[in-house]
Amino acid sequence: MRNWIKRITKKVLENTGKEGEQQVKILIVEDNKDLLETISETLKDEGYNVISALDGYEAIERVKEGGVKIIIMDLKLPRMDGMETYRAIKKIEPTAVTVMMTGYAASDMANEAISEGAYGILQKPFETDELLNMIKNITG
Repeated sequence: MRNWIKRITKKVLENTGKEGEQQVKILIVEDNKDLLETISETLKDEGYNVISALDGYEAIERVKEGGVKIIIMDLKLPRMDGMETYRAIKKIEPTAVTVMMTGYAASDMANEAISEGAYGILQKPFETDELLNMIKNITG
């Protein structure tokens, strides 16, 4: 009986956030593996369900798997840039909220992303608090 309770408790904890709420699934799309890992670990530590992709094609496949609510995506990606990826993802999961990251101060692509419905832009390098506050604003 005790093992059964432990298994059920573990399953419930895996499917809930820190305050007992359903975890928000966040996709991080970044070709810099170190930055990708840093962002992923930070968000996991905050109780989010995080998946990742190194390029636009992989991101699209991840979104097709379902459940992605928030996407944090670099504008400059190999093989398929962030805008192309954003447009493809919007067709698959139009309700997902996307935040674009860029290392360029004033980017035409960043302005284009906002005009096409992206939630916001994170200017790299950014502080962890800036990312967390943006996600908290999205999730309410």
